[in-house]
Amino acid sequence: MRFFLFFLNSFFFISNLFSEAVLSDYSGEVKFRKNSFSDWETVSAKNIVLPDGSALKTENNSKAKIIIDESTIWLKPDSALEIETTSKYYTSFGLVYGKIKASVVGLVRKARFQIRTVSAVFGVRGTDVMVTSSIDGRCSIDVLFGEVEFEYLIPPKKGKRSFMITQGMSFEIQDVEKPYSVSLINKERENEILSNWDPSVSEEKSYENVFKMEDRKERLRNFIAYSNAVNSEISKFVYKEKESDFESGRSLKDIHGNIVRVDQRLIRPDSKTLELFNLVKRAEYKNYSYASPYSYMEPGFKYNGGGSNNRLDAFIITFSFNKDIPKDINKWQSFFSDSSVNPEWATFVNANITDNSSVFFTAEAYKYNQSREELINNTEVVGVPQNSNDRDKDVLITGVINKALLDDIVKLNFKESDVSNPTGNIVKKSDSSTISGALWGVKVDGFEFSGSDKIYQLKGTKYVKGANFGSSNNDDYFWLTQENYVISNSGSLRSKEDIFSSNKSVSEIINANAIQSISYVKKNISNTDGVSDDDYFSSSNIDSVIIGDVPFMMLEKVSGGVDRWKY
Repeated sequence: MRFFLFFLNSFFFISNLFSEAVLSDYSGEVKFRKNSFSDWETVSAKNIVLPDGSALKTENNSKAKIIIDESTIWLKPDSALEIETTSKYYTSFGLVYGKIKASVVGLVRKARFQIRTVSAVFGVRGTDVMVTSSIDGRCSIDVLFGEVEFEYLIPPKKGKRSFMITQGMSFEIQDVEKPYSVSLINKERENEILSNWDPSVSEEKSYENVFKMEDRKERLRNFIAYSNAVNSEISKFVYKEKESDFESGRSLKDIHGNIVRVDQRLIRPDSKTLELFNLVKRAEYKNYSYASPYSYMEPGFKYNGGGSNNRLDAFIITFSFNKDIPKDINKWQSFFSDSSVNPEWATFVNANITDNSSVFFTAEAYKYNQSREELINNTEVVGVPQNSNDRDKDVLITGVINKALLDDIVKLNFKESDVSNPTGNIVKKSDSSTISGALWGVKVDGFEFSGSDKIYQLKGTKYVKGANFGSSNNDDYFWLTQENYVISNSGSLRSKEDIFSSNKSVSEIINANAIQSISYVKKNISNTDGVSDDDYFSSSNIDSVIIGDVPFMMLEKVSGGVDRWKY
């Protein structure tokens, strides 16, 4: 799952690194705080970048204007706004108190732009809105154009928790203990939204152009045309999806210079299960010691396996649900948005399957906890009860097994061999037969490095076999080390400038790049917390190259529903 998150961040939220909130203009005394631990400082210049986690507040008789991509937020006097996260796919601001206006335009498809108050969250798109908030939970929103998705942060005693607020409506919570009210926007509030909120414009002049509506009418017509165009593109996209049946493939070079063929497909092994296969084929796998100068600088990333022919690696993601998945792909969005639908379990398996008799693999498994409404990865995935007072401790399943046993790992058909006295050895759930060569361990330590310019990640996670914490036997400890790279189709390591200065669309970026993830399981250096260059199992690695085509199509279909599942 952790690698999968890196994969998602690299492909689908790859433009996050280049969305910035900028204080473009202000008047009067405006204060800025870099993070929750910093002191408030008086702003002395325009065009300062407001990083994630920062905050801005206006004093009496002061105003501010924030630009993020094509969208704008204006702050009235006596207002405080937190910049929670900014990206082209997910942007969130927290209005602590005061009044703001937001003009949200130019969002890419499926992007979310939200404004959070003490008591509610407003998801806006293609919209001009005015929001007020107070620290006691009172808030209001006036929607001039488009629509807003409203959700209570604290569920009400009666009524719906979430619903849509449509164009021309005014919504208000006067008391968090009482029902909300909805009405048409009155003329006074409509004029206030239409007025010029720029800090450089005086209050007296801000209403001069309120009644010159031609520009706004044209904008409304453009919005309707835009919506129709989006619907048309969606229809075309769905048709192409149905024709391709979620299959994709690509030939490229990896970071070592090997020619790689990647084949991807999404299948349904049964009515309740989705399985994504990413198969990586190399006719020749060249010998190397270190994949990059970055891994050369750190212990635990040395390859000891030598060159080989007909190399085959696989990355397999499996989700099993509590209800039958619709056969019609067009019904997936509503299916996964249904609050009664949840995954019962999930596995993320990475394997070198070149030799059928000696498959080196690593896997993470997750079970759905109904009371917590989240997928969990702890000792319960191997049948060992989790101490309710302990935080979740990540579990890794790994080893070298016969290929025939890999399906049991993928299908979560395994458990600890001795639940009352965990040994770290696993057997099949179905018949308790041994899964020879496999074991499980619990995380005890780790490290992580990432590039400031080049897009890469180096990770090392230390595990103890069978949750045998405090063991004095060094053989009970092992390390999973992973190096993840964003590469071009020619195998070169990508920098942020390579991607974000290319003026390419998201789909073009996905088609031109891939993720290469190389995994090792290494020995622990005796009497230390250090990772060795020596392999724990055998002199091998798992070297997956993953393209974003099918995952992107799949997430387009389910993202509106699965974002409610925590992990």
